[in-house]
Amino acid sequence: MSNFVVLIPSRMESSRLPGKPLKKIGDKTLIQRVYEQASKSDAEKVLVATDSEKINLHCLENNIDTVLTGSDHHTGSDRLAEAVEILTLEDSQIIVNVQGDEPFTEPTDINNLYHLMEKKNSNMATLYSDLNSEDVQNQNVVKLWIQDNGRVIDFSRKIHNKEQIEQAKMHLGIYAYRVSFLKQFVKWSQSTKEIERQLEQMRAMDNNEAIYAKKSIGAYHLGVDTEEDLETARKFISDKPIVDSL
Repeated sequence: MSNFVVLIPSRMESSRLPGKPLKKIGDKTLIQRVYEQASKSDAEKVLVATDSEKINLHCLENNIDTVLTGSDHHTGSDRLAEAVEILTLEDSQIIVNVQGDEPFTEPTDINNLYHLMEKKNSNMATLYSDLNSEDVQNQNVVKLWIQDNGRVIDFSRKIHNKEQIEQAKMHLGIYAYRVSFLKQFVKWSQSTKEIERQLEQMRAMDNNEAIYAKKSIGAYHLGVDTEEDLETARKFISDKPIVDSL
C-alpha cells in the first residue's frame, strides 16, 4: 500500500439524475462500483464522503468505509476539505478525489496520479485523455493544454483556433491534492476565470499554483449524469465486464 487516501464525494441531490449513487448498474449500485474500482488501487484507505444518511447506510451495509460530512457544501472540494479535517489527515498526505459517478475509473490511473504528485512534488494533479473530434466544440467537455513536462497551461470549455485544436486534450475530472494545499484552496475566493468558465480548477491556476496532468490508461470513460448515461453503463457491464487492470 502507498501513503495516499482515496475520497469519493457522493450526494443524492443530482439535478439531472436524482438519487444516482444508489441506482443499480447490473447487480451493484453506482457507488458500490466506484468504490470497488478505487479499492483495487494501492491506496491506504478508500472512503465515501457524503452528507446523505441513505448513502451512508447503504455503504455501511456493503462494507464501504464512509465519512459523514455537512450538507452545506457548494463544491466537492469543500466536502473533501471537511473530510480531511474529520479524518485528521496530515498536511503532507496526498488524497485522490475519485468522482462518485465514474464507475469505470482505472485503479492504475489512481496510482499514477499519486506517483505523479510524488515525482513533481506537486500540490495538485489531474488526468486527461485524447480529445475526440466530435467533442471539439462540445462545451460540456472540458479541454486542457499541457507543456512537455506535464504542467497544465490552461483549461477551457471552448476552442478558439486550429492550433488549439491540435494540442487540446480531454480533461478527466479526477484530481489528486496534497492535504495542506486543499485546506488553502477552499479558503481562496472564487477567481474571475473560475466564474467565467465554470471550472473550479481555474482558482488554482489563477493563484499561480502548478497543476500537472498525466494521460489516462483507460480506454473507456463515462460519467453517469443522466438516465441515458445510466443505460449506457448498464449495457457496458452486460456486454463487457470490467477486467481488473492490476
